[in-house]
Amino acid sequence: MRTLAIMGLMVMTCGAWAQDARFIDHGVGAAVAESRGMVVFEGADGQGMALCLSLDQSPRGWMLLVNVDSRETEQFYYPEGVPNSAPFASLMSNNGRFYTFAGNVLLEFAPQDREWLFNGRPAPGENCVTGSAMVDGPGGLIYAGTYPSCRLVSYDPETQEMRDYGRLDDAEHYVNTLVPDDAGWLYAGIGTARQNVVAFNVTTGERIQIPSEDNRPLGSGHVQVGADGQVYGRAGDTWWRLHAGEAEEIPADQVPASQPTGAIGWGQRSGRLPDGTQVSIDLPNKTVTVTRPEGETESFAIDYESEGASITSIAEGPDGRIYASTCHPMHLVSYDPQADVLTDLGPVPTIGGGNMCAMTAAGDMLYAASYAGGHIWRYDPAAPWQPGDEETPNPVAIAQYKSDLCRPRACVTDATQRWVVSGGFAGYGLCGGGLAIHDRETGETELLTHEAVIPYESTITMRFLPDGTLVGGTSIATPGGGHPQRQEGTLYLLDLESREVIFRTNPVEGASEVFSIEIGPDGLVYGLASGAHFFVFDPESREVVHREDLSAYGGLPRQTLVLGPDGNIYATFTAAIVRITPGTFAHEKLADPPRGISAGAVIHDGRLYYASGSHVWSFDLGLD
Repeated sequence: MRTLAIMGLMVMTCGAWAQDARFIDHGVGAAVAESRGMVVFEGADGQGMALCLSLDQSPRGWMLLVNVDSRETEQFYYPEGVPNSAPFASLMSNNGRFYTFAGNVLLEFAPQDREWLFNGRPAPGENCVTGSAMVDGPGGLIYAGTYPSCRLVSYDPETQEMRDYGRLDDAEHYVNTLVPDDAGWLYAGIGTARQNVVAFNVTTGERIQIPSEDNRPLGSGHVQVGADGQVYGRAGDTWWRLHAGEAEEIPADQVPASQPTGAIGWGQRSGRLPDGTQVSIDLPNKTVTVTRPEGETESFAIDYESEGASITSIAEGPDGRIYASTCHPMHLVSYDPQADVLTDLGPVPTIGGGNMCAMTAAGDMLYAASYAGGHIWRYDPAAPWQPGDEETPNPVAIAQYKSDLCRPRACVTDATQRWVVSGGFAGYGLCGGGLAIHDRETGETELLTHEAVIPYESTITMRFLPDGTLVGGTSIATPGGGHPQRQEGTLYLLDLESREVIFRTNPVEGASEVFSIEIGPDGLVYGLASGAHFFVFDPESREVVHREDLSAYGGLPRQTLVLGPDGNIYATFTAAIVRITPGTFAHEKLADPPRGISAGAVIHDGRLYYASGSHVWSFDLGLD
């Protein structure tokens, strides 16, 4: 394999990591990358080629070029200065060049010449381009629809000029499909809170909404080019034939099959060469499968350099090991502190590119809630790892709430370890996440919708008071494209027996999230709200007794606060490890982490475990 990059930055950075002996880098949890879409094409010499985008934690993003016939691979790193951000939508253009977005950066690559031609930001305020919203359009330009403001942008391959045409929808966030007609118009399928189909004239700037307001249900509108070359669009159950900005409603059975436009989404894992050869790439498992037209199938191994998948959650298991979940792709990782061994257990196929967003140990099991299916999992560390096994899967899904708990953020158990409660954000286009309450004695799981907890808010942090009362903190955010309905995050008390919220308050004025909470040995609730605003809540008086700005320590990674065995509360900020003394509310920075903290924390045998990117780290708290 030939690597086209300068990686000296990693060596320089590694030199800085060893400055504080209290920190230990236990290594990369899962040294794999996720495929973010692929295309196949015929090379200049007639050989079959496959170009596969990736996502991992390497300092620079990259894509892999595979010669299907010679089995050689080349790893092409993004141009210098382009961030390693996730690609979503890409395009193999009619002009023979390949286009994608790394975050909000448009990249142009010449596959035959093996070189980058251009990179730039057509809409600097946007995050990315989603779905398959890239297309060859009028005038030979490349067009794309952006997230989160549904903007239409273009790039001229001849002049390298970029243009932002403005919003296609004034409220929605996702452009998921984009196609042109032969009259100078583009059509966009938009969502996710309210479906829309929009026509846009790139010459005049005219924008036309196709569906009426009462025909815009939850989800995403859709557009496609039919096998007859005409454009078709759908919102709800209504289909239209579209041309020159005009829409003709037609029955669904008159819509022909769609034809490819060259656009691909990040989930594209295979493609067909001109001679009919099917090529599939499994980037995490480093395997290419080739099926020839006559039916012969062969597989071969590939390799690449990778800094591994991002770790998003970390927990102590019932066996004393530290468990971590990665995302994109999802792997479960375990670290044995006694043996000093870090093990990549592997993926859970049902979760795919998602993750176990939050985990907790209860009894002799590890429980977890996952994105994007909203599953609740039970894992037995003492049994063989065999996810997906038909007879005895381990881990096993015990419940699913895809709409109400699509993006979990918290999973906790009470002192009796009977109850396991999971909370998080709702599904795409929705507002307000529910609680999944699992009873380990009966094996049953119950859902409390957001209406029964805090309407239109999502629980993202939880702890139990000594008397068994559940304390929850919420977010008003709607990361799946819904429309927020509230202004401030809530702290609430829930009686688990009656399933009723018995008290609620907004602990920090203007804070959209109650981000992390912990119960001190004094029975007070210590919390951090958005903006790193520290607060202390007294459940007896039901008053906030202290507020303070701790943003000087950095931002807030997931799972920020944890109670130590010494009775102090420890906080992981992105740029600091901090000790909070209950009673006095005093706080003290203990250390600056060598690399930014992205998830944590867990305390085991006097060490605080956390994640930084793809690495598992620990810090000696000096508790001996």
